[in-house]
Amino acid sequence: MDEQLTLIEQALQRARGAQLGEMPLDISVSRQYGDSTVTMRTQLPAGKAALPAAPGPQQPAVSSLSQMSAAHISDIPAISQPPMGIDRSMTRLSFYEGGRRPEGPDPDIIAPGEASGMVNQLLTEIERLKRKALSRGINLQSPHEDVPAEDVAMLKQVFSLADSTGSGKIDKQDFGNLHFVLGQPLDDEELTMAFKSMDRDKTGDISFDEFIAWYALANSQSGMLSKKGEAYTRRFKKIMAKLEDQFELKSLTTMTTGQPNSLEYRVQFHYNDRGQLKQISPWHDIPLYSVDGYLHLITEIPKFSRAKFEIATGEALNPIKQDTKNGKLREYKYGDMLFNYGAFPQTWEDPKHTTPDTGFVGDNDPIDAVEIGLKRLRTGSVTKVKVLGVLAMIDDGETDWKVICINVDDVMASKLNDIGDVEREMPGMVDVLREWLRNYKTVDGKPENTFGLDERALDREYALNVINETHGFWKSLTSDGTKEV
Repeated sequence: MDEQLTLIEQALQRARGAQLGEMPLDISVSRQYGDSTVTMRTQLPAGKAALPAAPGPQQPAVSSLSQMSAAHISDIPAISQPPMGIDRSMTRLSFYEGGRRPEGPDPDIIAPGEASGMVNQLLTEIERLKRKALSRGINLQSPHEDVPAEDVAMLKQVFSLADSTGSGKIDKQDFGNLHFVLGQPLDDEELTMAFKSMDRDKTGDISFDEFIAWYALANSQSGMLSKKGEAYTRRFKKIMAKLEDQFELKSLTTMTTGQPNSLEYRVQFHYNDRGQLKQISPWHDIPLYSVDGYLHLITEIPKFSRAKFEIATGEALNPIKQDTKNGKLREYKYGDMLFNYGAFPQTWEDPKHTTPDTGFVGDNDPIDAVEIGLKRLRTGSVTKVKVLGVLAMIDDGETDWKVICINVDDVMASKLNDIGDVEREMPGMVDVLREWLRNYKTVDGKPENTFGLDERALDREYALNVINETHGFWKSLTSDGTKEV
């Protein structure tokens, strides 16, 4: 803060001996951008009396405001100020909140001990101007300060993840969901503490201005945070680091080994990690959530095809292979798949967990997904999708969830946000999907599949809860290094 202190000191020195009625104190923060200068400005309103005079023989000189101690402050003459600044209803750039000065024995006089408070208020106002500029994408920080301009774009990305409705506000639940999605879940106490520190106007939601204001304070060298606040700041930095090191679909490639339509055929996944190409597991190494809040779908079976491809959960690095039965490749004899079929990474339906809403255990696989868009996706493709709903299919005495979703780039995606939208915009789609899933095994002489929850397709919120539960099961499964089942 030495730069700001120097700025205030210089302003006061220029005004020494002058009446505030003659010369208001301007506070501005500027930065040069090429041939242009961007400035944000506020003003300490004019008044009747003088600023502190230069120290006399009996007054100890203070070389810098940054060196001001309590002893020094007690020797500074009283500073006379106007009783009232400009009301906030008239301008957002007034110095005093609500248009009134802090109360004192005499509302027209700043007592000697209040001088340090004035310095702090001036510093606070400078920081406010900087934060407001940052929220508008303008960096007024000096190069050595702690909130670089490039963080603004990242903060906007984080905020938009939580702002699922696009309202420009996020509430406490949105904020908690953000941390869960990004792998830094908060307990109730942590969530309450963090949200309270950001909700500066106590409205129950956070604007982007408030969000970036908190970030600027938390990362400022002068930021005054409690130990709990510092602990949360460290956790938030992990979120930022994760976003900076985000998974890029454009860096993902697949390659095949073995001959098509053979038992040896495999689709393997590789990721270009800063120039180094390495094989990865689609099940374990592709994140469940994209950084912009969607989910990653791994397509196993393209629509209008019959070969039953699946992630090989029992093989090293889990490539995609064609399922077999009695040593022969499996195909759907019931007819072509009417939709893109696949699975969500980093999920697992625990075969030891009985789902209360179905009464059956999980099927020991990643959770299945059905993509209902118009485009045919290829085996091994990874696509960002919107979750719309879920069917609780019961297959051979196991819960086999079928999540209904749509490619975010599909022509229908903008119209579909929940299962009710599917029923309205694509009438009959859910019924056709359910009947296909019910009957596809009957051609092999097996009984029909059944469905829990009265055969209803549950909404998006229910589906996301199921997905997040299976994500938790996956974390438990892999916590000891397990990679195959």
